[in-house]
Amino acid sequence: MGAWGYGIFDDDTAYDFTDEIKSDARAFFISSFENAIHTKYVAYDECHMVTVSAAYLDNHLNGTNYRTDSKDEKDERNVNNFRELQRGLKLDDLKEMAIQALKKVISEASELNELWSENEALYPKWKENIEELIKRLK
Repeated sequence: MGAWGYGIFDDDTAYDFTDEIKSDARAFFISSFENAIHTKYVAYDECHMVTVSAAYLDNHLNGTNYRTDSKDEKDERNVNNFRELQRGLKLDDLKEMAIQALKKVISEASELNELWSENEALYPKWKENIEELIKRLK
């Protein structure tokens, strides 16, 4: 059964990138953010790459915990363990890039925004969730 909700990790697509993040998080984050920033229209998967990358960044820099499928405290794929597992990783310089990419995800140039805008009940919650993430990264 698939997952779906307005939280960043409430969609199964969010978990498609965990192996790449585990392999080289910094490179994955940079690639995700740059792709969104420099693309005219951000496709569905690329939008998720941005939101997931930004959530991992938020966890690492701010200690923010996210609602996820994994409750295993040692699961390297669980965003809530990232800060602890990647203590020495330097990511502060990616904040501005993440903010730019997230703004693109909630703009009209985003497939994910387009799809969410069709859901009148949950769209405001989804967008607010992303806007809160942007605020935490400032």
